[in-house]
Amino acid sequence: MWKCARDTTMPYYLKDMEEMNDLDKDAYKWMTYEDRPPRHWCRAFFNTTSNCDIMDNNIYESFNAVIVDARKKPPITMFEEMRWKLMKRIQMRRQIMDKYEHNICPKPRDTLEKNKIKSADCTPTFNGGDRFEVENIQGTKNVFDLRLRTCSCRRWDLTGIPCKHAVSAIYWKREAPEDYVAECYSKKTYMAIYSNFIYPINSIDMWSRCEGPAILPPSYSRMSGRPKSTKRKKDQSEKFKDASENTKGKLGRQQRSLKCGICGIVGHNKITCHRHLPPKENKKRKVSNEGHQISDQPKKPKRPPMTLNEIRAKARKNAKNQKEKYVAAKAAKLAATNSSSSTVRHSQVGATPVQSAAAPTLRLSQNTVAPTSRPAQSSAALNSRPRQSASATSTRASQTIINRSVKGDE
Repeated sequence: MWKCARDTTMPYYLKDMEEMNDLDKDAYKWMTYEDRPPRHWCRAFFNTTSNCDIMDNNIYESFNAVIVDARKKPPITMFEEMRWKLMKRIQMRRQIMDKYEHNICPKPRDTLEKNKIKSADCTPTFNGGDRFEVENIQGTKNVFDLRLRTCSCRRWDLTGIPCKHAVSAIYWKREAPEDYVAECYSKKTYMAIYSNFIYPINSIDMWSRCEGPAILPPSYSRMSGRPKSTKRKKDQSEKFKDASENTKGKLGRQQRSLKCGICGIVGHNKITCHRHLPPKENKKRKVSNEGHQISDQPKKPKRPPMTLNEIRAKARKNAKNQKEKYVAAKAAKLAATNSSSSTVRHSQVGATPVQSAAAPTLRLSQNTVAPTSRPAQSSAALNSRPRQSASATSTRASQTIINRSVKGDE
């Protein structure tokens, strides 16, 4: 549809309309409706005197969006707000264009620069008079008239800006394309349009009172029936679009007046509720590649990294545990050594009487060699000494080692 609307010549328009008819007959009927003539929406039917090829009304919509808040106010307040906005806009536009350096307005200049780039695909042929035959890279040809400033593609006629065919011919003449732009796009014309001033005025509280009657609001009489909407009347295409987006308009296949008494969902009743139940989900346990089942329980979140204080406390705890293990192992080793030495001593004491009876001379010689050695005790004295268990000896030894380590730390 947009391709048909952008066509600037009748042959291309008729060709695209035939393609539209083959593609969608309903769209073709909508475009060829009697109340929708192509002179309102196709560039091929536009007049070339206005130098404008705009197909939509975005300019009016933009201005309406600016004054939409002012339109809801009383007449005097509405006009005052519109006057203030226009005064500010005119001054801003004049100030911006006054600083502009080129002789052509910005947007027409951008369009001309694009056409300069596109003109590289064109080859002009001069006929010796005022006309050129320009051949495109696709093989098509257009006729350009330098004196009338027209082109058979009608793009220059509609916009007033030289098309790519005209730019290629102008370059062949060794002239500047900016000299062939319409006068309405010049900076001089723009400044002349915004040369008028809207003068500021005082607020309403400083206005002088007139002798005429006071301006009262119009009399209001309530009409019978529902009040009409003040919204803008929409086109038929916009109504269809809103109906498709908001699911309004024609009644759909699903009935919206029913509501189930069991599940509370709109669209069916309790008799047919079993038909609208959601399908059951088969919960299967995941199986890994090795054949082991994987639980569906969520994984525990990772612990956050420890702080410096926590790391120091953990290091102190580990050092303390290692120290306790070391002390316990040392005490156990000492207790085992004491128990083994006591066992050997008792065995030697039991054998002493026999040895003394057999070799008294040897005992005497031993006493003579080591007079400082411990004197021999009788078996009765040794037997009379109370024997201590290995566990008591181990406990006392471990307590002694712990006390020494504590004193050493202090």
